Amino acid sequence: MIPATHLLATLPLPPLAAVDGWQFAGGAAALTLVAATFGKVREFLTHLTRIAIVSVTVRGYQAEALLLELRSSFHTSKWGPRSYLGWMLHVRPTRRVQLVPMEVTPSAGRLWWTGRGLKRAAVWVRRGESKDEEMHDGLTCRDWEEKPLTLLFLRGTLDPDALMERAAERFNAFETRHQASEGRRHTVRFVYGTAGDRGSVMKEVRRNRGGTGHTDLRPCLAHRPLGRGFDELGAENGGANPYAPLALNAEARGLIAEARDWKAGEQWYRDRGLPWRRGWLLHGPPGTGKTALIRAVAEDLDLPVYAYDLASLKNDELRERWAEMLTEAPCLALLEDVDAVFHGRENVAVKEGGLTFDCLLNCLDGVQRADGLLIAVTTNHPERLDPALGTPDRAATRPGRIDRVVELPPLDEDGRFHLARRILAEHPDRWEEVVEAGAGDTGAQFQERCGATALRLRFARVAPEPVEAVPTARVSFEASDTRVTAA
Repeated sequence: MIPATHLLATLPLPPLAAVDGWQFAGGAAALTLVAATFGKVREFLTHLTRIAIVSVTVRGYQAEALLLELRSSFHTSKWGPRSYLGWMLHVRPTRRVQLVPMEVTPSAGRLWWTGRGLKRAAVWVRRGESKDEEMHDGLTCRDWEEKPLTLLFLRGTLDPDALMERAAERFNAFETRHQASEGRRHTVRFVYGTAGDRGSVMKEVRRNRGGTGHTDLRPCLAHRPLGRGFDELGAENGGANPYAPLALNAEARGLIAEARDWKAGEQWYRDRGLPWRRGWLLHGPPGTGKTALIRAVAEDLDLPVYAYDLASLKNDELRERWAEMLTEAPCLALLEDVDAVFHGRENVAVKEGGLTFDCLLNCLDGVQRADGLLIAVTTNHPERLDPALGTPDRAATRPGRIDRVVELPPLDEDGRFHLARRILAEHPDRWEEVVEAGAGDTGAQFQERCGATALRLRFARVAPEPVEAVPTARVSFEASDTRVTAA
């Protein structure tokens, strides 16, 4: 008998390489099958997840409105990631601009819920990331934080359309009422661009401090301030007469009456199919009160002011910011020292890539309807301006663009007496002397003259007190130490 092991040894076997090839092919096929199956399973699970969980992306102003709605109507846990930022804001009790910390929605996300029991609805909210160059900057502080929000919630627990409508209604009511400023809308917002060397400097300023003044609370209404309420922040309440500190001639007083009539006459303009807008060109030497008058008018009429830095703006930037401003109407657009930017129609501030005169005119009187807009242009040298903006010898070159051209000259005698009585109230015997000496002064010059006189008289009343001599110190430096001895 031949042993079985010998028989097995005589049987023909496939080559080793052939065995390895078949095993590799079989393994690859198995992996392909598993991968295909897993891909189908993952696709199926993803499909089920999308059916069960709703994902919503919210951008722009609606994102702020949603955060305000969540903070007002939903609850959130104190556990989990937290995120804070600081705003430099005017604090009313201290009358100072101070750092105010605020809690914001973290990029890692946060859970919000409303209702009880089976009627409870929960939503996960996280803020997306965006690059600096993708952000808008300039018009409002909110622009630098304009990152999209992502919402996740179980289907059927929330109606996203209804949620967005409620958020918009709350946001509109909040801004209209502006409870943080007791109903007042007046703020000053600076509009910068990126043209020329100054543009890069101002872009850095905006990144660090924001594009608005320290009294504008609207960019942070969706945040949670720590240690203070919104009623303590922002602009001081109106009430005082903004024109009291000013010495105004008859034409300037006429502008005030005209502005009040314009603000109150919205329906009159609409009934007659006229654009509800007004344009002024104020000219005169520096210090005659052009900007002070415009600021007082805006405060009196409770209008937000948009102050445009034309030297740093490009065409597309001005068009974009101008369109955004019109959404805040009624408002006041301030274009200061236009002669420093344009000589005629030439941009002398930025030779290449800067704002063009045609673009400026199109914004002032273009195809876009500008109801509720009061435009104020100032210049120290009206002779440098193109007639399209107005000329001093005519009331208006182009009604509907610039309707009134008004000169603010140096103070007359009545104006000087007005300031002297206010600043030197305790020294009526000095009024005539100061008024006579200030003939030809501008408003700023005469105010400085009165202020210097009042301070000199104030400190003259303070009796000098003996001051004890304080020994001076003599410092000797040696190689090993420093010694201080009294002289």
